[in-house]
Amino acid sequence: MTRESRVTIRGPAGAPPVILLHGWTMTGGIWAPVMERLPARCYAPDLPAHGETTGYAPSVEGGVAQLGDLIAEQGIEGATLVGWSLGALIGWRYLAGGGAGVARMVSLDMSPCPLPAPGWDFPMRGQSAEKAARGAARFRADWPGAARAIAQGMFARPESAPPQIGAGIRRQDPEAMACFWESLVAVDLREAIPTLDLQLLAMHGAESRVYAPETGAWIASAAKRGSVKVLPGCGHAPNLEDPDSTAAAIRDFARLA
Repeated sequence: MTRESRVTIRGPAGAPPVILLHGWTMTGGIWAPVMERLPARCYAPDLPAHGETTGYAPSVEGGVAQLGDLIAEQGIEGATLVGWSLGALIGWRYLAGGGAGVARMVSLDMSPCPLPAPGWDFPMRGQSAEKAARGAARFRADWPGAARAIAQGMFARPESAPPQIGAGIRRQDPEAMACFWESLVAVDLREAIPTLDLQLLAMHGAESRVYAPETGAWIASAAKRGSVKVLPGCGHAPNLEDPDSTAAAIRDFARLA
């Protein structure tokens, strides 16, 4: 199958580049509230098997391949890479493989190791390998029901999840989403974080029901040039719950005018 990336591009050519990678089950358009607040040339692709992107494997490695193609095709240099949830895993893995075109990275409410492991205090809340496998089976069997739970889990207060978020999740292909889920929960990038020789900012929602905000402190301390910012009142989706503060933090970190 021919590789085709759907990329939302916003901002003037020649402005500092910012690449925004969305979370699992979302699309690049989810970044609109942040993009409109950034004085930058923003690129927000639909990740593999999400939205209108086709031809890339529905996996973290597929996302890495797509990111590399995007940077090469657009001639991007010195970018600020922002990865939310799944997007952060893709970003870290891309950087660990060389990271051409990227000058700095922001991770948004993500752990480098989503599943529990010996001596690891920052996995996905309430998760285990067995539960992750049951989750994949549920996604294949009852995607509408799973979509509702996924949407609610993203927000600090489940009742605040906008109806369009759940509707967008339901439009995704269940089999592709299950495959991507299986890929993302298998990742362990704890040893990669200390090797990344660029500035890393770990942003977390203070009220995230997916990852403990203390995860950011671990990333900041493990990285060569790490820092952390916790956004009050936010859950797993600060880019949706508080786009003003999220965009301001990105602007400050990337020194955007």
